[in-house]
Amino acid sequence: MPTDPQVDAVIELLLSGVPLRQAVSQCGFTPRTFNRRLCADRDAALAYSRAQEFKADLLADEIIDIADTSEDAAKARNQIESRKWVASKYNSKRFGDRIDLNVTQTIDIGSTLEEARGRYLRPMRDPAQIIEAQAIELPSINAPRPSDKELEKPEPITGEPDIFS
Repeated sequence: MPTDPQVDAVIELLLSGVPLRQAVSQCGFTPRTFNRRLCADRDAALAYSRAQEFKADLLADEIIDIADTSEDAAKARNQIESRKWVASKYNSKRFGDRIDLNVTQTIDIGSTLEEARGRYLRPMRDPAQIIEAQAIELPSINAPRPSDKELEKPEPITGEPDIFS
């Protein structure tokens, strides 16, 4: 289905480098009217969206041209940065700063899990290599000690009286 010729004229002006407000005005629209036309006509909105993405490519070409031909480094830097910013807005997938880390691949780990389960259910040693042993009870290291009263009284040293008795 062909789009509105006036909308097509706006798109042509945009692709030739005319700013949106000026292109809309030249084709007899107000910005609000142009937006309503895009909302009402899906094909026109799609054409406009594709034109914006294509315009980002044109801005990337301009960036290279400015970098190659400009004499004033400060002016060139400003022109390049502004075009990079606009290109990132027109086509964020291609020129945006954000990196998409979404993974859309399906992975089947069923066979790996089965293999791992089989590995852990196997006996760790051959039963023939196990040595039979007998447990021996050892006396407790922390056996209670006799109290002072339970201890036998030591023999006094000869020649000296026992001062504690």
